[in-house]
Amino acid sequence: MAPNHHAGAFCPIVLACDEAYLMPLATTLRSVVESNAAHWPIECHVLVDDVSLPGRARVERSLPARAAQIRWHAVDLTDFSSFETQAAISKMTFARLLMADLLPAELERVLYLDTDILVLGDLLPLMRTELDGAILGAVRDGLDAELKSTSPAPTGMPDVCDYFNAGVLLIDLARWRAGRVSAAARDHLVAHPQTPFADQDALNVACDGHWKPLAAHWNFQGHRSTDIAALAPSQRPGIVHFITALKPWKADSLSLNARLYDGWRSRTLFARHPVMRWTDAIRALVSRMNRALSAHESTRRLKHQLRQTFSTRQAR
Repeated sequence: MAPNHHAGAFCPIVLACDEAYLMPLATTLRSVVESNAAHWPIECHVLVDDVSLPGRARVERSLPARAAQIRWHAVDLTDFSSFETQAAISKMTFARLLMADLLPAELERVLYLDTDILVLGDLLPLMRTELDGAILGAVRDGLDAELKSTSPAPTGMPDVCDYFNAGVLLIDLARWRAGRVSAAARDHLVAHPQTPFADQDALNVACDGHWKPLAAHWNFQGHRSTDIAALAPSQRPGIVHFITALKPWKADSLSLNARLYDGWRSRTLFARHPVMRWTDAIRALVSRMNRALSAHESTRRLKHQLRQTFSTRQAR
């Protein structure tokens, strides 16, 4: 039987993954255990859809001995097959809606993490956060300010008081179950099957007014414009979330944090071999050339428009 976890203790961590995302899963877990060595063994629950036994073993062997106790939970996503997601988002995103039914009933709270994340600090301060009666704690999404400044809300977006990012969730499981969050989220998806951000939108509706804002330090989303390794240690976030399709392990993303991410990945059994490094270098070069050509074409068009405008004014 799993131990009971409460505010103040290092609680279990929950993630979700399919076979295609085993490398990011292993990298996230490696960052979790190395940054939280004082709390070994760390209890982890991974929700999976058709992940092979060799794949699971490879993830487990990517971590130091006795660093983590991983429990794998198979999920059935059939009920979510009709709901849309953005092209870069897997159907596994819906798995977190099932966690309350799959996890041991005696667990009081868990920390859910997406697998496009690096943990760079001790998670205990986050886990000790008092939720003050809220169902969950989360960090506001970058869209929150835009939603509040636009009336009515952009097409398809939910009308909520505040909008959180669902990649890092500190969850009170008892309140989640009592509030029927999973059912309410699914009801929203049924009513709005094309909602832009799928289960994130649905969770925002289900928890509207019942979640506690956390410091951005615990779900830093500014990776596209911030070289995290260049920050002083005291300024680095505790959790980095690589939102959007521009992932640091994709060479053509030209991520500022590609080297940081690869440093963690290289310590797993999913490290890039020399051929992959060579291929990635070519992809990055092509992407840089395409960006340069695109920028040049944009500049040429702007100059042409300016000449036309100037000529028109002179003719007048």
